[in-house]
Amino acid sequence: MKRLKVNMLGHDIIQWIQKIPWKSPKVIGSSLVILLMLGGGAYYYQSTTSVAYIIINGETIGIAPNVDSAQNLIDKILADKGAALGVTAKTDDKIEYSTGRLSNGDLKLLSEENLNEKLAVYIEGNELTVANNPIFVLPSQEESNKLLKSYQEIFAQSDETNQVTSVSFQEEIGTNTVSVSPERVITYEQALEKLKRGNVQKSNYTIQPNDSWWLIARKNDLKISEVLAANPGATPYSVLKPGQTINIEKVSPYLTVVSKGTRTDKEIIPFEEVEKIDTNLASGQTKIIKAGSDGEKEIKYIYEQKNDKVITKTIVDEKVIKDSVPQVVAKGPKREPVVVAYSRGSDSSSSALISRAMSLQGVPYLWGGTTRAGFDCSGFVQYVFKASGVSLPRTSFEQYKVGTPVSRDQLKPGDLVFFTTYKPGASDVRIYMGGGRTIGSASEGVGIHSLSESYWSKRYIGARRVF
Repeated sequence: MKRLKVNMLGHDIIQWIQKIPWKSPKVIGSSLVILLMLGGGAYYYQSTTSVAYIIINGETIGIAPNVDSAQNLIDKILADKGAALGVTAKTDDKIEYSTGRLSNGDLKLLSEENLNEKLAVYIEGNELTVANNPIFVLPSQEESNKLLKSYQEIFAQSDETNQVTSVSFQEEIGTNTVSVSPERVITYEQALEKLKRGNVQKSNYTIQPNDSWWLIARKNDLKISEVLAANPGATPYSVLKPGQTINIEKVSPYLTVVSKGTRTDKEIIPFEEVEKIDTNLASGQTKIIKAGSDGEKEIKYIYEQKNDKVITKTIVDEKVIKDSVPQVVAKGPKREPVVVAYSRGSDSSSSALISRAMSLQGVPYLWGGTTRAGFDCSGFVQYVFKASGVSLPRTSFEQYKVGTPVSRDQLKPGDLVFFTTYKPGASDVRIYMGGGRTIGSASEGVGIHSLSESYWSKRYIGARRVF
């Protein structure tokens, strides 16, 4: 029955088609229109491509193959921006999509680089502040806490010889959640390196007439080595010309770790030297009869420390582990005229030496100078003492080895006082005048300075008595 109905329907359609007046102009025109529409539609779909338009904050910025690929591209940018920090970046931009078709000849997909430029991206980081001043932004509060703990442990960590009882920061520290560009956020490792390095403040200095590396360092409360380090290629012998500009770099800590505790250290007990006159030896000859050896003692003390500098130190226990053994030295009975005398001369002798030194005030500084035409620090000291009948080595480093050590509170006129300036060790020497004053040759020439001056006080390393 169904087959009969289908056959009848097909027969009816054929009869309907046969009845159409195909030669009629209207039929021909309509047929052509239909054919053109079908052909045009086919051509349109063949010559165009379906695309998704990316719209950010109302502005169409480009196209993607489809909505999914556009969203994937945005997600990739956000992930990449935060990948190094272990977080995903965010954006508050209004992102929309619309679909359509575009001519194949005009098809130019939006690149990741161009989309990155248009997309406003941020990271919710944790800002670390010191005395209300922002210093770093880290990925999270946990990273900030880890950073602060690690920095404290650099200076305050208990071990067998050091029992830390308290640790704190001298400065007021705060943290805040902030939304910032990814470029402002740094990792824990980067932040720790910055803390270790300190806050470097850079500036320029213009050379003045009569300036020297020593004087520039003193003006800026630096060591000569620190000034030279900021100027690659510079040496203590580099010529300075008025008007020339050099770099100055001062480093200060971002944070100060204050720690208290009890520490046990071992210290050397230097052996003493015992002299015996041996008439069998020629004048100036010496002979070690019995070699000495240093002893050792254990000291337990309570301390307060700021970063790596001990501020207070109170000894609570001291125990000798090993006694020192004196060294016995035989010496010839006579003293050669050029040998340094180690016993204190008369007050009149030291007064004459100081007067002789003061008479040289105004003599210019000259690197390597040993005459009235110009002195360096050790050349001046050598010249003054030689005029008083005492021969000293040429350099401050060698001069620091002669005579006997003198504590700062026992200084007397004529003692040599030493400082560390352009290089570690006894790189500068002056003559103590009494009353806390010293005389020596510095960049401004031979002049007088006080030991209490900041520059000299912080660089003082010791004194020797040779007159």
